[in-house]
Amino acid sequence: MSSKKTGRQIRRRRKRGRPFASEETAGRAGIVAAARRLLEDLPPHRVTVVMIAREAGVDPAMVRYYFASREELFLAVTENIVLTWVAGHPPPVAPPAERLSSYIAGMVDFARTTRSMQRLMIDECAEAKAPEVRRRVRELNEMAVRGYAQLFDSNQPEPLESVDPLLAYIAIIGMSEFFVAAQPMI
Repeated sequence: MSSKKTGRQIRRRRKRGRPFASEETAGRAGIVAAARRLLEDLPPHRVTVVMIAREAGVDPAMVRYYFASREELFLAVTENIVLTWVAGHPPPVAPPAERLSSYIAGMVDFARTTRSMQRLMIDECAEAKAPEVRRRVRELNEMAVRGYAQLFDSNQPEPLESVDPLLAYIAIIGMSEFFVAAQPMI
């Protein structure tokens, strides 16, 4: 037998830092997906980095490699949830009143299917210590308020009553969250 090793038998020594692509089992997207799975069953305050790492099948150090803090990880999860939802639910091409009705139905459905979102946004992201996390949460909310502002724009062919878009956004979130929380009562 030959003592020569083939290319596959030779193992490269891995330096510190990011693993080789072939070694990477989860990566950033896999870690976010694992956190989302855990948040389907647990409130955000009970989800730890170690639990997320275990769910993703990686070492906790890998989670810390991709996300400087738990807050940044939860921000990435929040953005993933919001952007996935928005991509899957484009606003209908309809008169403003019908679009508003669609937005309200969509918010109720969103609250029903993403039960931990309110706690994730408020407790974990909006009150984060990191200013960048708080800034990004503001941007996500501003994006939603701009969508409502377009509904109440007086230049629309069939304008709705003049309503403060921020108050409409807050009221619709409140109604949606209450509807979901009060389901046992309803």
